[in-house]
Amino acid sequence: MSNIKGKLQVLPSPRHRYSEAAHIRAKEDGGPDLTENLLCLCPNCHVRFDGGALVLTNDLTVVDTVKDRLGAKLKRHQWHYINPDHVRHHRHHWISRNSAPLTALPSERQSN
Repeated sequence: MSNIKGKLQVLPSPRHRYSEAAHIRAKEDGGPDLTENLLCLCPNCHVRFDGGALVLTNDLTVVDTVKDRLGAKLKRHQWHYINPDHVRHHRHHWISRNSAPLTALPSERQSN
């Protein structure tokens, strides 16, 4: 699966590790329960992604919309196909609600 910080993020535990499957396109927006619409995230990144504090560019670079900064490119296993339509939908959903322009995504605000 994929993750935001470039390595699998899990909560430390003496018994097990924990991560969550985050829908890229929310289920209430018609997002399917398919791996092409899922990311493997730590609970904190999951909340930030679901709330629009983190979005992805078309090339799967992470954008922190709170700090208006580009982050690292999302790391994923080669077999994990991520549907770009879901990525664009998630990004547009949150960027269209952001009152301040995002300089980290100047072309994204006009196109998607």
